[in-house]
Amino acid sequence: MKIIAANWKMNHDFDEADTWLDSFFHHYSAKYEQLKDVEMVLCAPSILLDYLDSELMEDGFQLLEKMAQKDGRKVEDFSAEELNEIIINARPIKLGGQDCHFEKSGSFTGDVGASMLKKVGCHYVILGHSERRAGHFESDEIVAKKIRTALEEKLTPIICVGENKEIRDRGEHLEFVRKQLIGSIPSDVKFEKLVIAYEPIWSIGTGAIPSSEQIAEMMNFIKKTVAMESLTLYGGSVTSQNSGEILAVANVDGLLIGKASLDVEEFVKISLS
Repeated sequence: MKIIAANWKMNHDFDEADTWLDSFFHHYSAKYEQLKDVEMVLCAPSILLDYLDSELMEDGFQLLEKMAQKDGRKVEDFSAEELNEIIINARPIKLGGQDCHFEKSGSFTGDVGASMLKKVGCHYVILGHSERRAGHFESDEIVAKKIRTALEEKLTPIICVGENKEIRDRGEHLEFVRKQLIGSIPSDVKFEKLVIAYEPIWSIGTGAIPSSEQIAEMMNFIKKTVAMESLTLYGGSVTSQNSGEILAVANVDGLLIGKASLDVEEFVKISLS
C-alpha cells in the first residue's frame, strides 16, 4: 500500500479546509475502487485538526448507520472494537500533525504535544522537516527525542531527511543523509511502521526534480542504511504531471506533497497515479 501524504504547511483557514474536505469526499466516492488501497494522510495546521477530526467523525457515523441498517442491527449493538474500526481506522484519509514537542507537556509556548495530536484524531506526525530543521534550528538529537515521544503516543512519525544543493553538488548527499538517519532515528525503539520521507531541499518548491536514477539511488541507500523494514516517501515539487514517474521508481513507497496538496483535485490526481 502506498502512502500519499499532504503537508498543508501554514495554509488554509476553516472555510477553505471545509471546502477541501467536501470536495475530497466527492472525488473519493467517485474513485473509491482506485483509492481504497491508498493510505492518504492530511497533515494540516494544528488549529484545524480538531475541526477536521469532527468532520471525519461525522462521516464515520453516517457509514456506521448505513452498515447497521444493512445488517439489521442497532448502533448500540456494535462492539467498541467495531466502532473504533469503522469511525476512526476506516477513514478515507488519516490526519497528521506537522510537528510535536519532545516533552509531554510543560511551559512551551506555541508548541503542540504528541498526546494533543493523538486526542484530536491524528495517526501521523511529520518530524524533522527541513523547514523545521532550518527555521527552528532542530538538530538530529531533537528530532530523535520527538520521535520517541510520538511513538509513546502511538503516532507514526514521517521522518524527513534531505540535502541542500551545495551538498548535492559536492557529491556528499549520501553521507549527509546517512548522518541524518543515524542521528535522527533512535536505534533502541520499536517501530510498528517506519516511514522516512526523502525531500531534497533544493527541490522543495523550486520545480527542480531529481532524476529517476538519483531518486532510486537515495531510496535504496536509505533502506540499506536504516537496516529495518521501512516505507520511503519522496517529497519535493511533486505534481500530478510527475507523480506517476516518481512512484514508478524502485523503492518509492509513496509521496509527501506540499503546495500541490492545497488543491484537492491535484491531490486526488496524484493519489491515483
